[in-house]
Amino acid sequence: MKHIILDTDMGPDCDDAAALALLHIFADQGRCRILGVAHCTSNPYGAGTIDAINRYYGRPEIAVSTYHGKGFLAEEHHMIYNRYITTHLPNRYRDTQPEEAVAMYRRILAEQEDKSVECVAIGPLNNLSALLNSRADEYSDLDGVTLVKQKVIRLTAMAGVYPTVTEMAELVRKDSGKPIAEIEEFNVACDVGAARNIAKNWPTPKIYLGGEAGLLVTGSTLSAFLPEDHPVRIAYQLYTNNKGRFSWDVFTVDFAVIPDNPRYRLSPAGTVRFDEKGRTIWTPDEDGTDHFVELAQPKEKIIGDIDRLLVTMPGKAERKQL
Repeated sequence: MKHIILDTDMGPDCDDAAALALLHIFADQGRCRILGVAHCTSNPYGAGTIDAINRYYGRPEIAVSTYHGKGFLAEEHHMIYNRYITTHLPNRYRDTQPEEAVAMYRRILAEQEDKSVECVAIGPLNNLSALLNSRADEYSDLDGVTLVKQKVIRLTAMAGVYPTVTEMAELVRKDSGKPIAEIEEFNVACDVGAARNIAKNWPTPKIYLGGEAGLLVTGSTLSAFLPEDHPVRIAYQLYTNNKGRFSWDVFTVDFAVIPDNPRYRLSPAGTVRFDEKGRTIWTPDEDGTDHFVELAQPKEKIIGDIDRLLVTMPGKAERKQL
């Protein structure tokens, strides 16, 4: 069973809500244990939405934390669904905010066995960068890099854009009017310094799912199969009017949790770096410890599989079924 800490920017897009729900569905299947969920923006409704989803899936005890900086991704258009969920569904954070994210990471990691934790990042990488930069504290005598190296086995991050030859890569090129090498992916562009720090200094193998790999729409059937009070149905209803959404974060969680997941394949080994503008630099290297994710099945099959998973109600997941 995998032990997961999820880092999310719950707010700028609704696929974060579906990704967290999918993590709970996999936990119901016995595939993973959710150690904690960190929110990585200043949005005052992100932590409440995370806690509301955790509670809906029967895990109110999960540690939740947030970024304590000011003014980061906290504009009105980042509150399309999370304000409603936080103010209407049960959660601990309607009127207060949880602990700071780095403190949560350091406390949880210090308690775990060596090489037992997988970190999954589906938002900007500011929390994880701050963790690397952290110093010894009451939880551990180790600095951040050493603590991560000792306790974490892998990081899977939705970040960057990669030079595949897939249909999705062509769509990215057409959409942006730029070649892949010139595109600044959202999670990286939000905090380029953090992304560069992670790419250079994170001391474990890293798997990246790029912007091109998530351009399949899932979640369009949520309103037909989930009850009206389901937080993920609410998120998609408010954000997309039930039309579904691209699946960057959902696919990242799906890949991260399922071993040898047939929906995806890994690139050959290499090294990921980001330039000062946030553009992705991919260098093939047989001795590298980075990979990026490509889709390995027909898009209709992947969409169908994910949509069926997402409408699984809490406690109803068939154990270990793809």
